[in-house]
Amino acid sequence: MTNGDAHESVSDYARFDFAAQWRGRERVTEVERAIVSRQLGSADRRRILELGTGFGRLLSALTELGGEVVATDFDVESLNGLPARAGSSRPLRVAANIYHLPFVDGAFTSASMVRVYHHLSDPVAALAEVGRVLRGGGRFLVSYNPKPTLGTLVNDIQRAIHPSPRTRFRSTTFARGPVTLDPEPFPVYVASRREFERTVRAVGFRPVSEVVSGLEEYYLMRRVPAGVFVRLGSALGRAPAFPARFAVLEKDQRPGASLPDLERILACPRCRTPFSPGSGDGPPVSCACGYRGTIRGAVLDLRYVPEGVRRWEAPT
Repeated sequence: MTNGDAHESVSDYARFDFAAQWRGRERVTEVERAIVSRQLGSADRRRILELGTGFGRLLSALTELGGEVVATDFDVESLNGLPARAGSSRPLRVAANIYHLPFVDGAFTSASMVRVYHHLSDPVAALAEVGRVLRGGGRFLVSYNPKPTLGTLVNDIQRAIHPSPRTRFRSTTFARGPVTLDPEPFPVYVASRREFERTVRAVGFRPVSEVVSGLEEYYLMRRVPAGVFVRLGSALGRAPAFPARFAVLEKDQRPGASLPDLERILACPRCRTPFSPGSGDGPPVSCACGYRGTIRGAVLDLRYVPEGVRRWEAPT
């Protein structure tokens, strides 16, 4: 696992206008909610971890699956802005850095991470952390945007028409190896489907299935019913041209000890020492190693960013 080296970086969305980013894209959210529900419907849903909850765009798809849900994001205010009750259960909200998750080993039976993978500067380290907090045999639904696809071709054309003044144009679609796009405001990392599979296998995940998606992003397709996109994506599976993919991964390990109670899943994000259950004043947020978290409204702020790690922020 990365421990504050040059590969780890954090994208902080606290100043990013998500409302503007998602205005007019309701069909995309509808499609992705349906995919999440369908792909995790057969998994062990007793406790689900959502990585990158944001303003809760897909949270209802997870809470409606009936188990305990823990919503995580690096942005405290987005978590605080979530509805007090979403779906059929009240999710625990924890601000966290994906490279240093504040949970004990094997705390979750399933996990979901949508539209986060392309912002991971060190996907091996991040996915290893997800694998650590999943039980053996746990399912992990992750979306990613590989190359070459229709999406990377459209992106190439857009960048060729409006070139960046900072860097020379380099095709994403036809480049060999992973590509890092200019920060706008965050860097985007694009790799091939084969490179994605090598990454997930390297950290102990076994690919189970894939669903393609992404056509619903294009304006001319937005009148097509969401169910059509979901059925098409499931039927075509690994079709190469689609801009996005949802992969179901399984932790390639037998289940170990029994699932810990919800009040016993928190751990220090720096040294991984389990926190003891809190008193009547609330859960613990400090550790003997010197780490101190905070409680901010309805959110446990257990973020940890080692010294020297690059932190990308949106401009004001």
